[in-house]
Amino acid sequence: MFLQVFITPLINLHSHSKYSDGTLSPAELALTASKAKIDYFSLTDHDVCLGWDELEPRLKELGIHYLYGIELSTSLHDNLHILGYGLNLKDPAFQERIWNFRARRIERVKKIISLLKEQGFAVTFEELNTLVDHAYGRPHIADLMKSKGFVKTRQKAFEKYIAYGKPAYVAPCGPGIEEAIKTIKDAGGLAVLAHPGVVRNILELGKWAEMGLDGIEAFYPAHTNVLTREFLAMAKTHGLLVTAGTDYHGPDTGRGEMYGFEFHDEFFGPLKGMFL
Repeated sequence: MFLQVFITPLINLHSHSKYSDGTLSPAELALTASKAKIDYFSLTDHDVCLGWDELEPRLKELGIHYLYGIELSTSLHDNLHILGYGLNLKDPAFQERIWNFRARRIERVKKIISLLKEQGFAVTFEELNTLVDHAYGRPHIADLMKSKGFVKTRQKAFEKYIAYGKPAYVAPCGPGIEEAIKTIKDAGGLAVLAHPGVVRNILELGKWAEMGLDGIEAFYPAHTNVLTREFLAMAKTHGLLVTAGTDYHGPDTGRGEMYGFEFHDEFFGPLKGMFL
């Protein structure tokens, strides 16, 4: 007699590639997800979705289900981000909007570099070797500082120089929450609040739900079991979907462990019909 073993599928809908602040190419990201036994996946680069052209065929080859994704950084708070899923990536209006968001990012980067120069650091914008189809932000500046020997890690660059309250900090200049939600929904997607535990002290889920927010990333590495249950209750109260993601950025980023959360219909059933 053979014992039949049922393996619960794994879900991870939050990751980044070299197109934003990750360290892996989309193809490498797909392979990493496959090695981690991820069954349901999404790439959610900041303000750019061009990595999908490389990622999608690899996910199909590997048999991984996926949702087209993106992560929009808002102007309200450095960590208040809106994830978008199931988008029409080819929509011209959507592409124009996120190009504008990336342009705003570049202006912020230039201001930060200017402040670092005032602090005596020999860094230039040109050293970032920016590409038009990529999104740039503080992690890239941190990596530049690391490469020049000014700091040992990304985290140290943030802690000492470019985080809120530090000498070279510049406030975010992305879209407001309502604009971010509208950008996603106008492209046919679902708008989901990323890592709510990080912005717990400024949560206004009822207000954002009225703006069109569809879901909340209740399952996230930094959330304790108590906090996860709290967010599940909030989702139920406000009629929001629930998602899960690890915010994977790749090796040498401080967020380099790829894994998934168990896929239970109780939490993620409403998403099932959306996956490709």
